[in-house]
Amino acid sequence: MDDLHEQLSADLCWYVILNRTSDSQPHQAFYAHGGEDARGLWLGTPYENWDEVMPLMASFDAQHPFLSWVQSQDNEDWGMFAGTDPDVSPEAVYRHFRSLIQVWMPSGNHAFFRFYDPRFSLNVARFCRDDQRAALMGPVQCWLSNSGRVENPEPQADVQEQAFPWWKVPQQVTEILSEDKSMLIINLLQGLKDYSQALYDACPEPVLQQKVRRFVNTYQGEDDHWLAGWIDYMTQEQTRLGHVLWQK
Repeated sequence: MDDLHEQLSADLCWYVILNRTSDSQPHQAFYAHGGEDARGLWLGTPYENWDEVMPLMASFDAQHPFLSWVQSQDNEDWGMFAGTDPDVSPEAVYRHFRSLIQVWMPSGNHAFFRFYDPRFSLNVARFCRDDQRAALMGPVQCWLSNSGRVENPEPQADVQEQAFPWWKVPQQVTEILSEDKSMLIINLLQGLKDYSQALYDACPEPVLQQKVRRFVNTYQGEDDHWLAGWIDYMTQEQTRLGHVLWQK
């Protein structure tokens, strides 16, 4: 996005959210470009020891050297920027993102919410109604990435942290997203990688892409069991082949 620097220069306080599951390793690039004081967003939760996949948050501005790295990236999953009114405290922003670790699905089950991957999270916010988006984004006025921007119609400066899961993904959002199989494929591949790197690496990436597309086109289970079904599919295949690499 050519005007990313200009947008970050707006009259807002900015934070960077880093996706540590990205192959581009944005957290390492952030520190290499002078970044500091990045705070794990799952600290103080049952997942605080998941260091390898825990997203990070740090204060940011348009003059930060890390921005040049962001603008050079083809991968859009590195993370995103979050802009707030100057009156909103950093702690309020941190607590709100921490409360989004998991969300309720329309089926009544809860799932991890990859708010730190804008390929997914920006579309979730974009397809919400205004009131739903306001609740999701809380005190944050803007979510910004290389490829897009979503505005909160009514930022809530005094929002209190809620125990997760509390936010429910609207039915119309899941229906819209389900029509785009490319996003589903991205999420399934990332979910498999998070579950087991060995299982993810069991076959070359082009072959894995073919397998996940075949799985998506033939899957007949419930919508909230996509990932479990995909992991089971790959696990059973590797077991039949006599491999043990799939073990987590």
